[in-house]
Amino acid sequence: MTSARPDIPVPDFVSTLLLYGGGFDPPHRGHIELPRQVRGALGADWLLYIPAAAPPLRDSGPVASEADRLAMVRAAIDGDLRASATDLELVRGGTSYTIDTVRSLREALPFVKKMRLLIGADQAAQFHKWKSAGELIDLAEPVVVLRAPMETRSALRQAMADHCDEAEWERWRGRIVRLPTIEASSTQIRQILRERGPDDPALRELLPTPVLELIRERGLYCD
Repeated sequence: MTSARPDIPVPDFVSTLLLYGGGFDPPHRGHIELPRQVRGALGADWLLYIPAAAPPLRDSGPVASEADRLAMVRAAIDGDLRASATDLELVRGGTSYTIDTVRSLREALPFVKKMRLLIGADQAAQFHKWKSAGELIDLAEPVVVLRAPMETRSALRQAMADHCDEAEWERWRGRIVRLPTIEASSTQIRQILRERGPDDPALRELLPTPVLELIRERGLYCD
């Protein structure tokens, strides 16, 4: 991204902010519908999407450009009056450590009283490896959605067994929200686009219409 100053479009009436980061390469229906459900379950005022420049703990980076991924997220949430997307991590560049992002958001949004960080169960199982994990919990307590391959509390507990004692597990268990998940995968979607193109009928079920239209318009993932 070329902008020197990040765009953080969060209005000053927001007291509770739900943060949701990821590659969004591309953003699918699960990326859009599930966070809205979590926002409602928490009673959060606003949902902020944070596309990552280069997610840590990943072997490879995004396929689509930063500008395209940000445009797709903004297209997907257009019309949602309580959601926006920031280019904060894209402007900063490099590896996108969540703690750096949350520190920046805390500084930029002093009116926000509470921040929550939406993560999947697989991320929760690896959370002890995240940079400054303890401070991150203090600044933006995680809210955890169960998803494959950890679709039950017992599966998550087993995955955390070697680094999480019973007291710590009770804290994590209290962060879990039980909501139906939408089976969609950005990797699967990219494969469909490469092999069958953007007119494949399956994509209409997996992608928000504005995202699919943008993919067609820009010829993304079809090489």
